[in-house]
Amino acid sequence: MMLVTSVSMPMDKVIALGDEVEAAASLLRHGLSLLASYTFASRDADAVFVCLAGGAEKLLKLSTGLHALDTSGSWPSKATMTGIGHDIVKLHDHVRLLIVRGAPTGSTVPGYIAELLDKVDNDPHIGKVLETLGTYAIKGRFYNLDHLADAPQPDDSPKQLWEALHQGLLRLHPNLLMQLASVDQSQAARAELNKLIISSITGWRELITRAWRTGVFGSLAKQWAPQLSI
Repeated sequence: MMLVTSVSMPMDKVIALGDEVEAAASLLRHGLSLLASYTFASRDADAVFVCLAGGAEKLLKLSTGLHALDTSGSWPSKATMTGIGHDIVKLHDHVRLLIVRGAPTGSTVPGYIAELLDKVDNDPHIGKVLETLGTYAIKGRFYNLDHLADAPQPDDSPKQLWEALHQGLLRLHPNLLMQLASVDQSQAARAELNKLIISSITGWRELITRAWRTGVFGSLAKQWAPQLSI
């Protein structure tokens, strides 16, 4: 692990920050790898969700915390971070706004950040992907355990959430819907759907990573940004 010294944080907190950065990067990396070989919702949905939802939430909360540290001199309190909750869509909207406001003067390449923002904003899939990850983070993590405890949730199970995400993408790609109806082509169609999700998450991660790397979230984020790509 890379250790970064900073006048803003004692070494024990620098180590904690490093662990979180590497955890966010690892979760997203493994989630995307699992998704590339995803086969059955009953077997793979929870593993993909745990990695991608956990990694996305950590990355967004790290961005929020580093921005606060850079602008106010202190990391948000536990109560503040707990109050933010697990709503990945709201977290994304907040971090996106920080990038929009901070890139023109804070980034070393504001034009490039603007291009990445535009790409994510015009991605037809990322909104639904983040919404689905957020729903899992808020409600889906203990879906089956709640059911076993006689407190069933009224909403979709993780595998149903994943199937609903696929159905939403199919409406945008009717050619894949036709392939999915074919016994010979159904697995290939599902693989193509997952490639769309991988591409959207990769582009979204790139926006945030580049915002870190080019100074939008402050000097400490800039120092740690390379770890997000490992």
